[in-house]
Amino acid sequence: MNPTDILLSIAIVGIYTLVHIYLKTNYKNNTEILKLFLEGFSIATLVTGVLYYLIKFIAS
Repeated sequence: MNPTDILLSIAIVGIYTLVHIYLKTNYKNNTEILKLFLEGFSIATLVTGVLYYLIKFIAS
C-alpha cells in the first residue's frame, strides 16, 4: 500500500465517521458521540479495506 492510498483511506474513513455522527446525534451526549464514532470508524474502515482489496484484485 503506497502512502497516497493510506492517506485516501484515512480521509474516507474520517469523512464517513463525521457524517455518521452528525446524522445520528445532536452533539449533547458525549457517551453517545463516542459510541457513534467507534461504530462509524469501524464500519468505514471495513468498507474501505474491502473496496481497496476488491479494486486491487480487479486491477491485477
